Amino acid sequence: MKDDDDTVFHSTCFACGTENDFGLHLQFKDDTNGCSCDVSIPPHFQSYEGVVHGGIVATMLDAAMVHSLRGKSNDAPVTCRLEVRYLCAVPPGENITVRACRKGKRGRIMLADAELLSSGVCFARARGAFTISEK
Repeated sequence: MKDDDDTVFHSTCFACGTENDFGLHLQFKDDTNGCSCDVSIPPHFQSYEGVVHGGIVATMLDAAMVHSLRGKSNDAPVTCRLEVRYLCAVPPGENITVRACRKGKRGRIMLADAELLSSGVCFARARGAFTISEK
């Protein structure tokens, strides 16, 4: 994502940074109340054979929620709480969509939800709380 001054927001981020050679390179598209990203996770991000590592799943959900909140403002949301519910194993190499939506604000805390799905199957859901950090 680019800021108003045309610099890349956290370009070395593991999840969505364009300059991180080892990252996921997630490319989010903004929509009315959040964002989404289509991705296929390579096998080198798996834990057990044929299963994407749970930390990678959590990272994708977290990154989507941060992006959805950042889309509403030019702030830098930082995760202060992340709750992930794993519903079934994510196979590497499958085309999946991660999407997130803003859920509201309580004082300085912003809330968001996210899910990871493919072909009507929801692999994981997350709920997060975020605060604003100094850039």
